[in-house]
Amino acid sequence: MNILITGATGFIGRHLAGALSKTFSVRCLVRKNSDITPLRGLNIDLVYGDLLDKDSIFPALDGIGLVYHLAGEVYSRRKQDYYKGNVLATQNLLEACKKKDTERIIYLSTVGVYKPVTTRTLLTEESECEPITIYGKTKLEAEQLIKKQSISWVIVRAPVIYGPYQEGTLNRFFRDAIDKRKMYLLGNGDNLRSLCFIDNLVEGLKLLADKPHLGGKTYILSDSSPYTFNDILTTASKVIKSEIRIVRLPNVLGRISWKICNLMGNLFGLYFVELYAMRTMQIDLGFDITKANTEIGYDPKVSLEAGIRRTEEWRKSNLSNEY
Repeated sequence: MNILITGATGFIGRHLAGALSKTFSVRCLVRKNSDITPLRGLNIDLVYGDLLDKDSIFPALDGIGLVYHLAGEVYSRRKQDYYKGNVLATQNLLEACKKKDTERIIYLSTVGVYKPVTTRTLLTEESECEPITIYGKTKLEAEQLIKKQSISWVIVRAPVIYGPYQEGTLNRFFRDAIDKRKMYLLGNGDNLRSLCFIDNLVEGLKLLADKPHLGGKTYILSDSSPYTFNDILTTASKVIKSEIRIVRLPNVLGRISWKICNLMGNLFGLYFVELYAMRTMQIDLGFDITKANTEIGYDPKVSLEAGIRRTEEWRKSNLSNEY
């Protein structure tokens, strides 16, 4: 089977491309200004194109039966970038797939599409969708575009992914908690939070490649069970063999930060993922993976302790680099 991956130079894409290329014929759509270093040495083909330029996508889809659509906007300050990177890019890809008669698409979405809860109830694929961020809203809009097409689709919703080569939120966590031995938390730290180690996610995505009969399905892929913030910090302390001091901040800071985030969005079209991260310390984001386990045999093997250990080992070996 011939597979195309979008977003292959990103954190998740580089891991998935490496894993799939051991079994399948893999092609990666990359922009001309992309850093292709992560893909060097892999048994893959590169095709240059841009999801915002529909005509440039067609050559990449020649002979392709399955598309893993990972590309999307995650960290931009500008709200309009999320519409371009998540909605318009997906629309262009779908139109190109239709013209090329591509059979299947697996779309990597986010658990950010769900309505936040303040209880410890685990959310499932059937839980209510009501995203509160521009990222979640545009990912949900992209999901809806996919569901309207005739192409066979599977949607994967994932929480925060961590592991070697990860950039962004989890980098700050490791720098603060592990390097400084100190972490700031809003509230008591008992809020549930699902995470997913990169190898667990990739294994789940790989399982879907050989299951064409599962069209029209949505799955949550995460670690085997959710953690609390206290669990995560306790485990990190165990890995580094040193206590991480927790500085507890008043809950009112989370509410204020979220009001500021919404105000900046409404007035200036700006989005601050850091302020959303503060808000999530006050809500429960725990997820149930029973459906994925039952229907596709998803069984995440890497534990929180092993995942943090492997991430920290990689991080220590790359301290001299910006990542």
